[in-house]
Amino acid sequence: MNPVTLTSSDIRESYTPVSPQKPGSVAGSVSGKTDVTGQAPDTLQLSPIALRQAALAGRVAGDLQSGSLTSDQGQQIYSQISSIHSQIATDRQADGGKLSSTDAAAIKQLQGQLSQTIYGDAHNGATAPSDPNVTKADFRSTVQAGRIVLNEKAGNLSSDQTTQLGAQLSTIQQQIATDKQANGGTLSTADAQAINQAQNQLSQQIHLDARGATTPHAPVSPVS
Repeated sequence: MNPVTLTSSDIRESYTPVSPQKPGSVAGSVSGKTDVTGQAPDTLQLSPIALRQAALAGRVAGDLQSGSLTSDQGQQIYSQISSIHSQIATDRQADGGKLSSTDAAAIKQLQGQLSQTIYGDAHNGATAPSDPNVTKADFRSTVQAGRIVLNEKAGNLSSDQTTQLGAQLSTIQQQIATDKQANGGTLSTADAQAINQAQNQLSQQIHLDARGATTPHAPVSPVS
């Protein structure tokens, strides 16, 4: 996984929510709204806070794999992500299932501080750039990496499923890098559409695996 150093509330990751979550699990932070009937829609948009939680976890996974973080650093940061999740759950319970604007601002501040910590730990104490250049495809890969990690930690994914999903994610990330190199550092419109389709397939597969569905893994083509 390639490390990415951006958290953003501007890009949404569509997926169907995993339900029910295990009480107290970190993966519960990757959640979203349901419709008025109480049934989850086929796809949803992650809230900015849930999106940042997944992105933080994904960045840690990428930096661990690249060797930019030690195992001890990774575990410490995952513990901080879990603490933020617990705070989110506590604040929601105290406010009728929603976050007040004050609580949301406090959570965002905690996530921002943790984002700086991740960057500093992975870059020998350097300060994160204020406007990093990260593409939508790269950011979405980071969010999907986070979803895989959080669902594994919650017990929703087996080790084999996590390995297989991680391999699919790596294939997509390698294709992004290849396409960028062939196009002067950016993705062409056609390449971006192909990557997006592959990421949609992986997004759905993460959900299917996490909820115990038996549907076989979809291929990551047309990214080939």
